[in-house]
Parts: sequence; structure tokens; C-alpha cells
Amino acid sequence: MEDFIMIMNKWQNLWVWLVIVLLFMAVGPLSHAQESVYHISISDIERAVDKDVLGVPHSVDCTLYWEVYEEKDGTWNPAETTVFDHYRLRYRNNVNAQEGLSEELEGNFHTFRNLEVSVQYRFTVEGYRNGAVVSVSDTAYVLTGKDIRATGPGMRVKWHHWIPLNGRIPMVLVGRGYVFDAATKAGKIAFHLIWNFFLIGLVIMFFCFKYLRMAQIFPLKKHLYIGKGFDDVYRQGISSDFESILEEWRELVDNANDHIRDELEKGDQSRLEEIEMENVQFWRKKGAETIRGLAARLRKLDRYPTVKIIQAGLENHELGGFRWLEVSKEVDRAIENRASSELEHLRRKSHMDWLWNLGTLAPLVGLFGTATGISFVFASLTMIRTNITQSILVNRLAAGIYEALWTTIEGLFVGIGLMILYYYYQNKLNWIYSKWEEIYVHISEKL
Repeated sequence: MEDFIMIMNKWQNLWVWLVIVLLFMAVGPLSHAQESVYHISISDIERAVDKDVLGVPHSVDCTLYWEVYEEKDGTWNPAETTVFDHYRLRYRNNVNAQEGLSEELEGNFHTFRNLEVSVQYRFTVEGYRNGAVVSVSDTAYVLTGKDIRATGPGMRVKWHHWIPLNGRIPMVLVGRGYVFDAATKAGKIAFHLIWNFFLIGLVIMFFCFKYLRMAQIFPLKKHLYIGKGFDDVYRQGISSDFESILEEWRELVDNANDHIRDELEKGDQSRLEEIEMENVQFWRKKGAETIRGLAARLRKLDRYPTVKIIQAGLENHELGGFRWLEVSKEVDRAIENRASSELEHLRRKSHMDWLWNLGTLAPLVGLFGTATGISFVFASLTMIRTNITQSILVNRLAAGIYEALWTTIEGLFVGIGLMILYYYYQNKLNWIYSKWEEIYVHISEKL
């Protein structure tokens, strides 16, 4: 009986162990199925060095891209990045052991800004689910060197980049030197042309300022008036000697008319020939001599275009003053011809028409650079590997278009600036011509 009981106990123990083994075999695959079968891999790192005007680097921006892979049938295949709730990036500075952790991220890239230059950093990406770390990527080592952008060879700063005519300079001034470096050859040509348009515009602006200043056209008391309109500058700054010459000329015209009017009231002259002879006598006694005196005083100021116009009118008045009723046409013709000539002379010397030419060409060149840049971006997409994730594809496409659009941005900026200058000086020329007409009308309306 005891032997039978011992045998039964052994069989009971055997069944217990058999049940335990069966439970382990059943639970084991289930627990294995719950383990993570995903892996995070850092796929790319882009670096952008921020430099000052002299080209000295002072900080680096590093952008990390990562991909997620899933294990199926013993092979790793790309998976969607949404398999994790969020990601966080850790980095460590090997110089002073400085560490950092990014905020929660939902995409598959992140940019660390203002990192130290020429320092090695270590980066890892952590994938989270339900608040716990499920997967950690391998460690990526990055040395923040002095390359403008770690996207390919031939992107180092060269000595000719700092030649004043080089189109890279304006992009460096706005902190976008890497945009020029990553541009196509056609894009670089566009940057060069637009920058040189801007420089030529500055030279033209100097000529416009030199030859179209109010003090260069009108005899003013002083040469610089700041914060005042054209009318205020003329009214407050015109030379008193020039004003007195204009007033004396007007008085002479009034005196000549008064003399003829007085003779007509006396009734001594009844025919046109007699009236004209009376005008000739007045002109011999007083008119011609007065005109010569005014012209002599104006010669001291004949470097001004306005004075030259008044001189042309005085000279014709001196010679044609003897012919009553015809002098007005002669003086009008002389002043209008001289005013048109002086206006055209000012336009040629200032080269202001080139402001219009360059201002309209700059945006077109910028659009050309954008078109060639976008064409290059789409052409490069055909060479990207097929297993790239959608987010990386979109990011690279957007980055390429961003760089291409900078030619249009620069072209519009330069074009708008040059057009504003052109319209300013065009309006100034229009005002100058109207002022010349106003001066003459004030004198000759009674001729």
C-alpha cells in the first residue's frame, strides 16, 4: 500500500511539472510577442555653421534625422514613425560633460541650435510608449567642424567668397551663407547678378544725389536741408540775390506795359506802328540796359541749371524786347527749349534711368534662380533611395525649395529698393520742371 502511495505521489509530481512546462510554453511566446520589435536608427545629420561678417564661426546648428525599422521574419523593414507615442533626444558634450534632453517630439527630426564650435557631441534617440522608453537608437558622434553645411563636398569658404562683387556676401550678412553654397551653378550666377545690380544701384544713387540735389539745381543759401519737402527747401533757402533779379525783371515787364498803356491813354499813337515805335524808344532808353545789368548779375550764378534757363530768357528778351507783341513768344521758346535741354542733361548725368532697368531685371533674375533651383531639387529626388520615409522626403524637398526661393527673395528686395529710388528721383525731376515753369510764368505772364 505504501509503495502504491509513493508511486501515485511521483505521478502527481510529474503531472505538476508537466503542467508548469505547458504553462511556460504557452505564456512564453505571448510575452515575447509583447516585447519591442522596433529599432530606431539615426539616418542623417546636417550641420549649419553660423558666422559673423568676417567669416569667424561662433555657433553650430545640428539637425538629426532618424528612421524606425520593424523586424519581420528575421529581416528589418522600414516602419512608420507613429509606432511610438513620442521621441526624445539626448546629447552629451565631450568637452565639459554637458548633457541635455530635448522636449517631446512627434516627427522624425530635430534641430539643436547654438552648439559650441569644434566640439564633439554624442546623440541618441529614445522612443516612448505609454510614458516608458521602448527603444533607444545607437549613439551618433558629431564633430561640429567649420564646414558651412555637411551635405556634400566643395562647400568650404574660399578666399574669393570675400571679394566685394561676390554674390555670397549678402547671404552671409543675413546668416544664410549656406544657401549660396548649396545653390546650383545657375543659382550662384543669379546671386552674383542680383548683388552686382545692388552695388551698381548704389553707385547710381551717388550720381543721383550729386547731380539732383536742390543745392545743385537752385541757388540756395546753404547746401544741406534735412527733413524738409522740396517746396519748403526752395521757399526758405532760395538766394535773395536770385529772387531780387527775378523781381526786377518782372518790374521791368510791368514798367514796359505801363509805359505803353500811358501813351495809349494820351491818344498820341493811333496806329500799331506808332505804338511799336514808342516801345522801341522805351527799350533803348531803359529796357535793354536793365536786362543787360540783370544778365551780368546772373553770370555769377551760371553754374546752376535754373540760372541758365533764366539767362536764356533774359538774352532773348534783350534782343526781342524791341518787337512789341512778339517778345513773349520768343522768350517762351527760349526758356522752354533750355528747360528741356537742362532736364535731359540732368537725367543723363545722374544715370537715373538705370535704376529702372536694374530694378526690373533683379526680380526676373531672382525668378530664374528659383526656377533652376527647384528644377534641380526635383531632379535630385529621382536619385533618393526607395526606403526613405515620407517625412524625410518632405523635409528635403522643402529644404531645397527654401534655398531656391532665396534668389527670388533677394531679387525682389533689390528690385523694390531700386524702383523706390527711381520713382523718388523721377518725382523730383517732375517737381523741378514744374518749378521752372512756375518761375517763368510769374515773370512772363504780362509779356
